[in-house]
Amino acid sequence: MSLRLHDISKTFGRFRALDGVSLHVRKGDCYGFLGHNGAGKTTALRIALGLIPADRGRVYVDGFDAGRHVREARARQGGLIERPGFYGWLSGRRNLVILGKLAGIGRDRVGSEADRLLEVVGLSSAGDRAVGGYSQGMRQRLGIAQALLGDPAYVLLDEPMNGLDPEGIEEFRRLIVRLTREEGKTVVFSSHQLHEIAGICNRIGILRQGKLLVEATTDELLAGGENRYRLRTDDDERASELLREIGIDVTADAGGGLLFDVGENEPGEVAARIVGGQVTLTEISPRTATLEEIYLRFSRDGVEAAKAGAPPAPVEPADRRAPKFPVLRTVRAETQRLLSHAGPLFALALPVVLAVLAVFNLHAEEVLNAAKVEAGELYDHAAVTAFEGVAVGLRSALPLLALVVAGIASQSIAGEYSRGTLRNLLLTPLGRVRLAVGKALGLLGVATVAYVFLAAATLGLASSWFDFTDVTMQLMIKDAEPYVISEAKVLWGPLNAMVPALVLPVLAWAGIGFFAGAITKRGVTALALTAGLFVFLDLLRVVGRTYGFEPYLISAHLPSPLGDTSYTEHLLNLIRSPNDPPGGYTGVAWLAVPLAWLVVPFALGAVALRRRSVP
Repeated sequence: MSLRLHDISKTFGRFRALDGVSLHVRKGDCYGFLGHNGAGKTTALRIALGLIPADRGRVYVDGFDAGRHVREARARQGGLIERPGFYGWLSGRRNLVILGKLAGIGRDRVGSEADRLLEVVGLSSAGDRAVGGYSQGMRQRLGIAQALLGDPAYVLLDEPMNGLDPEGIEEFRRLIVRLTREEGKTVVFSSHQLHEIAGICNRIGILRQGKLLVEATTDELLAGGENRYRLRTDDDERASELLREIGIDVTADAGGGLLFDVGENEPGEVAARIVGGQVTLTEISPRTATLEEIYLRFSRDGVEAAKAGAPPAPVEPADRRAPKFPVLRTVRAETQRLLSHAGPLFALALPVVLAVLAVFNLHAEEVLNAAKVEAGELYDHAAVTAFEGVAVGLRSALPLLALVVAGIASQSIAGEYSRGTLRNLLLTPLGRVRLAVGKALGLLGVATVAYVFLAAATLGLASSWFDFTDVTMQLMIKDAEPYVISEAKVLWGPLNAMVPALVLPVLAWAGIGFFAGAITKRGVTALALTAGLFVFLDLLRVVGRTYGFEPYLISAHLPSPLGDTSYTEHLLNLIRSPNDPPGGYTGVAWLAVPLAWLVVPFALGAVALRRRSVP
């Protein structure tokens, strides 16, 4: 079994990043992926991990076509690409626990597995600290721990030594040796420094300008450099003459000293010759080939290692490793993410505060108007009931709740993209569509709970200050009995219909925010786009009213300063003007239109995520 990239090509605009690259990483390899910056290493690893699509070619993981069996491929791979991203307000351990559950680790052992991996990468003492306080080197180590979650067979690391100090580099080397020799992992890691990988990798592939120059064992790659030595003396010119006298060609080393090939001579004989010539010898040591020298040697010799050949036969997923219930796992993770930060919770509490203030203000007006009628300052006054209190409270709070829900939903993908955590999610064996569905359901669940809490608080407050009774008119005339203008039994039906009906437009705005986040790359941009859509769709009602399509706008199903046509207006009309035609959309439109605005944006967002490239 192995990891194979077959005839991979990728172009960005006019720049060809990869040109027919074929790699073969065998089980148990420690594979060094070598090349200068810009050679295409990161692009190749991103394609291998499914973060970006190839223009041509296929990736096979243990024989599974990664394009057809995405979840099975991801279940066998772990990866770290460039700078790792995490939830900065959570601890390193908590980040690993969340990702571990998504990777399929059971609840009973995900905590202990997170602790084990923190120890492996040397972060045990910092595991309970917020990641926002980690140094770049600590984040890099946590990224390696994340790549090891779920016991992947293949671990792909892109420039993993970046940000590590010399001690950290040595620890990383020991970690790689442990993973490959003790735990049986297959490790692929890229670097632009030959010395970083030559000592620990058994096979090396060298990429140059998007093409695979050579793929060979480390010994084969460095062959021809085993007799190469560096010489340092106090008189390099005299030393050169002495060596030429015994038939050794000498060249100057760019790093100082002389370079020579001992040929059939022994290094000790060369040293004796130098010392015998009255030249002080300060160093004589083997010198491995440089990356540039390997480039020149294989380019000169015309070696071609990148022959695509025939692709391996695809394997059907008989041995499934991808965890079950990926959507449910994502729902749980999305809910935990939203509830773990104070920002969303605070924002969702604001509409409740607004509803409380609206009902309180209605109560204060009721007390004042009743006193004016009693004092003869007001001719008549319709008594406020709990029916009106609920309608007024919801009318005041719902636009803000919809905006807050849309804003939170806009960060579900764009916010993850901005902080680099979307890459971590896509590396888990979920599948992009399932990830989108799980995130959507998680958002809908949180938004529904927020609406239920708002409705319950409004109902409770209205019923504590008012009664669910007939709406009566109180007159200034002495001893005049109040008369009923709207019976409670008539109002109960619209009230019971209004409360569940208004949740759909709120959830629809979650879908719009989700879509805005799926097509943008920055959280701020997604938030601005969502706010712009909120204003635009509300203003569009003016045009829609003229041309008859206002009922089909989602903005028409929530209260608005531009004219309330929602279910709250319907109830308030029945309370205040029962003889007038009721307002608000209460027929099929109240269900069909918001439902369409709910489903379509979420579906489009899922399609956008499925096709999205994630660097």
